[in-house]
Amino acid sequence: MDAITHCIEALLSPQINPPAEAVACDGIQRGIKEGHLLKATQDGSDEEARWNMMMASTEGAMAFSKGLGSVHSMSHACGADQKLRLHHGTLNAAILPIVLDFNREHVGDKYSRLNEAMGIERDADPADYIRELNTELGMPQNLSEMGVRSDSIPGLAEHAAKDICNATNPRSPTTEDYLDLYQKALQ
Repeated sequence: MDAITHCIEALLSPQINPPAEAVACDGIQRGIKEGHLLKATQDGSDEEARWNMMMASTEGAMAFSKGLGSVHSMSHACGADQKLRLHHGTLNAAILPIVLDFNREHVGDKYSRLNEAMGIERDADPADYIRELNTELGMPQNLSEMGVRSDSIPGLAEHAAKDICNATNPRSPTTEDYLDLYQKALQ
């Protein structure tokens, strides 16, 4: 899910870079629309699926020259807690739908482009789709399932608000926004 999150956040970044957006859309299409993410996780010996996910990962790295966003800001904060030792891609999976909801009114027509790349209806809710995908992948549905506790939210919010990825999130989050986002991500 880290590769897919790289592609999605790069697509949604307000920075202007049409080639990077095209690369991001191709990575999303490979991983989700063509089903290689599910295939690779369900059968690790599926070389075609693994190759396509390697390509989606490479494309995500190329695309995020546009920058990332609040998903990564929040993941970086959680990942910095050495006691929890949380997996970055799993954090991204749990946080991505929350941030998609947060950014909804600040991305113009990009959600319809995202949906097209994912192979779903143009007016569908991409956050709901990612929640369903997470369930299919067997991912934790929230940060509580990963051991994050509500008493750590203030520190996480402060850390996330200072993260470099905030600069390219479609909506500029404040520390107070992060307090709310983490509260939602715990549920």
